[in-house]
Amino acid sequence: MSNVRAWGLLFSMAALGIAGCGGPPPLKLADPVPAKGTVTVDDKPLAKALVYFVPDGAKVKGPGSSAITDESGNYELVTVISGKSKPGAIPGNYRVWISSLVGPDGKLIVPDGVTPPANLAAREVLPERFSSPMTSELKAVVADKGGTFDFKVSIR
Repeated sequence: MSNVRAWGLLFSMAALGIAGCGGPPPLKLADPVPAKGTVTVDDKPLAKALVYFVPDGAKVKGPGSSAITDESGNYELVTVISGKSKPGAIPGNYRVWISSLVGPDGKLIVPDGVTPPANLAAREVLPERFSSPMTSELKAVVADKGGTFDFKVSIR
């Protein structure tokens, strides 16, 4: 058997094996609950900022949630489950980080998910204590009924 056919057979068998292994059953997730709030910087609304709620610890089973603030600094979280967006967040403990990016001209930039912010010469406006997923000091506990989570941050 030629090497090409042998490799083709091997990859076909591996693909069938993977497809045939149903894997673990899908994780049963709680339904997201309403979660919203306002972000202010030095007592002024923060527009076009990205707000991320990342599960903190084992209490949240499932993905995090995110939102973009409006011109008044208000946001409503959305959770993506199995490729579908659902309003709210899954109850549990979260580390929160907020990102506000500006371009070289000082205008706010909202990443489009396609072009990396570095390619736009974007820079973070907020200090790492609020904007870093690893070191943010911001936390939230989403209760079973949801809630409002206002964040007052300072760049001073």
